[in-house]
Amino acid sequence: MGAIVLAVIFFISLFYFKKNKADEVVVIIPEGKTVKEINSILKQAGVLNIKEDFLSLDKSLEGFLFPDTYKFYKNSNLTIIKEKFLENFHKKAEPLLMRNPKNFKRNLILASIIEKEVPDPEDRKIVAGILLKRLLINMPLQVDSTLCYIKSQEEASIDSSKKSCYPIFNKDKEYESSYNTYRYKGLPPAPISNPGENAVIAVLDAKESPFLFYLSNPTSGKTIFSKTLEEHNANKAKYLSD
Repeated sequence: MGAIVLAVIFFISLFYFKKNKADEVVVIIPEGKTVKEINSILKQAGVLNIKEDFLSLDKSLEGFLFPDTYKFYKNSNLTIIKEKFLENFHKKAEPLLMRNPKNFKRNLILASIIEKEVPDPEDRKIVAGILLKRLLINMPLQVDSTLCYIKSQEEASIDSSKKSCYPIFNKDKEYESSYNTYRYKGLPPAPISNPGENAVIAVLDAKESPFLFYLSNPTSGKTIFSKTLEEHNANKAKYLSD
């Protein structure tokens, strides 16, 4: 009888193991996605019930959902999802940020901006140095990605990633929001995306340069640097004019 019972238990366990494996979902979270966009990714993958919102769990998660490949189960518990993301952040991002614990929050916010602003790893370090310089001399950061973040949060649709916020118009720079780095000096109050390892390292290894301005060439994606406002305006006319 003992052998029969053990065999039954084995087959029942095997059944539930296969069932759980069938319910397992692999989800890739790309660098630079916002909580709102990650919410959409999780819903599309079946990890979140369509009626549930990851956003409603904790709006302070922005910046702490480390981009990576995750394994979840369909219709997972919201708390379990949060814990898995935060565990990965503590494992992979926090040790980097703790290289400069005094500026932990500042560097995380800057990394979230760098992630959205500049694709090239070396250019990111130069831009990080420029933004730190602007903070030091009390100059507004004036980064378009913060305007895009404001606009994406105001969208009714969860999946704002399919909507381009460019081009930026002068009226966009008048948004009444603490995230508007054209209107208000200093950092936005919290991260504007969930940065990956490269963006965090770029801030930690920020490069000093003679530059104070930069823009992205919309054709090549290359970052164009300028020392003066006059030079910057000339580059804008050259690379951003229709």
